[in-house]
Amino acid sequence: MSKPLVVVQLLPALNNGGVERGTVEIANHIAACGDTSIVISAGGTMCKQLNQKVEHIQLQVGKKSPLSYLLINKLKKLFIDKKVDIVHARSRFPAWLAYLAMKRIKNNKPQFITTVHGLYTVKRYSSIMARGDKIIAVSQTAADYIQNNYPKDLKSSPVLIHRGIDPKEFPYGFEPDVLWLQKWYKKHHQLVGHQIVLLPGRLTRLKGTKDLLPWLKSTDNDAKLVLTADPGNDMFAARLYHWFKEHGVKHRVHWVEIQRDMTPLYAIADVVVSASTRPESFGRTVIEALAIGTPVVGYNHGGVGEILDTLFEQGKVDVGNTQQLADKINLILATKPQVENKQPYLLDNMLNQTHSLYQDALHAS
Repeated sequence: MSKPLVVVQLLPALNNGGVERGTVEIANHIAACGDTSIVISAGGTMCKQLNQKVEHIQLQVGKKSPLSYLLINKLKKLFIDKKVDIVHARSRFPAWLAYLAMKRIKNNKPQFITTVHGLYTVKRYSSIMARGDKIIAVSQTAADYIQNNYPKDLKSSPVLIHRGIDPKEFPYGFEPDVLWLQKWYKKHHQLVGHQIVLLPGRLTRLKGTKDLLPWLKSTDNDAKLVLTADPGNDMFAARLYHWFKEHGVKHRVHWVEIQRDMTPLYAIADVVVSASTRPESFGRTVIEALAIGTPVVGYNHGGVGEILDTLFEQGKVDVGNTQQLADKINLILATKPQVENKQPYLLDNMLNQTHSLYQDALHAS
């Protein structure tokens, strides 16, 4: 019987986000399998989601400062003392610190794993994500990105492991209970009697919110655009609020603040939109909405295009074609197409495939 693995994951911090969520899921799975699971980060709100068997070591591995290079020897000592088998870097700066620490280890070096979570700016700094003994890509888009831009750094081809969701958290056909609906519509009475077009996630310039203007100006329906942000507490959201006002569409937009539990919001939405102007490496909100059975309209590029190809082809829109985006949203609001109950992007698959990759990496060393 092989000895238990000792796995370290590094990332800047454990606050909300897809990278953070995946790190917690893997950390808890590794511990549940009887292996030693360690996470190194600056801490954050998601630390409390770590299993009691997972060790969290608080280090500022994401702080880009000359002083951070003092952590290299500390990491080297930690890797040796803990007899670490696998070092899994989730972000570029922590990856560089770990990589330089391992270069100083003479014997029994850990295997270095990286996950390509984003389509980073192409430069030497980003090349660290191609220098792993094994490289995980969260989509074919991410795999192509790393192969096309860093072929000389690759030791082997990236391994495609899609991020996955728990179907118990996003069950097909989910309907919120009556109490939730009463509280929701009491708080958001402006939505009563209107169809809902939901643009989920943190708002940024790249989110493509302004591409929805032709739809907001259309008169085919009186549906409301729902945004999970608060103009009172978010500078970018405040600017968007005034932009909508200037264009005479403020009445079509409703703000609901950041939501901790997205499942009921996906369920009451008639359409979910993904209009990011830059291709995303994956697109978690797209699979979450489709898992519940809510149609998604999105630009056909990156990970979002891949997901729509697999699960809801009629939701694809040519990138930047704002009129097509408006027409597609209105068509789906009018026809209410059925989303099939199929979900290949499962959490269990991601957990098992990642664990197997750790074991393969160790046996290949």
